[in-house]
Amino acid sequence: MSDLKNTNTHEWSDLHAEIQDWLAGYADGELDEHHTALVEAHLAGCKTCQHDVERQRILSERLQMIPTPGLSADFDGRLDIALANAPAGGKRPSGRRRMTNLKRWLSSLRPSVVIGSGGWAVALVLAAVLLMPSVTPDNINRIPMVSDVLNDYQRVALEELPIQAGSSEVSPPLPWANSRVLATWMTRVGGEPAQAYAIRQDNSLVIQYRISERVFFRNPDVRQAVARAGDFRTRADQLEVLGLPMEDSGLLVVAPAGNMPAVSESTTGAS
Repeated sequence: MSDLKNTNTHEWSDLHAEIQDWLAGYADGELDEHHTALVEAHLAGCKTCQHDVERQRILSERLQMIPTPGLSADFDGRLDIALANAPAGGKRPSGRRRMTNLKRWLSSLRPSVVIGSGGWAVALVLAAVLLMPSVTPDNINRIPMVSDVLNDYQRVALEELPIQAGSSEVSPPLPWANSRVLATWMTRVGGEPAQAYAIRQDNSLVIQYRISERVFFRNPDVRQAVARAGDFRTRADQLEVLGLPMEDSGLLVVAPAGNMPAVSESTTGAS
């Protein structure tokens, strides 16, 4: 009798976990009739999933109220020109080409950017991070915004950071203690403009991407993760991605695996 009870409990737990994966699609009306019936039957006796569905619906309603971000024609035109003139992603540069680009980038850094005594040791460790093997996000992450930021991170690692005057004085969306902004630039994530901030955190290169709230909450898996845990996390080979809802925007943080700064280390905290 005890074995039968344990078996039933295990089967219910497996069903509960599977149903939770369908809740975001159910809230958005994306499930077929069969899966909809299964979810509704489960919801009749599960308060936890009922609350999850309610949170999903609240998020969906909020997304419907978000206006499409508007940019001036002049700014949008300049952004399109800048993106059109950027080096096209194609054949992966050879090891010699990558090393030459990285050496030129490191040479262009002012001593104050690399940081005081022992700075070149830090730069060399950073170089080792930048020369990591290629990541193939298209095969690992099917969420467009995640693929976009992983591709952009890899592009920067394979080419060079767009150094900008005064970038070290810019405050990123999620500042950390003992970190320094190396560069900032405009890119596109999820088909909309996004601001990127390259940050040296300890011995690692971390890039923050401030994106529109509409893009951030577009994927149901992201909405479900945020509703359940307050953030979204995924990993692609040697890179980690953290997604955080901010005030009127979203934030994606890309860092080498095992080197993602804790949100609790932020000097302001995500809002």
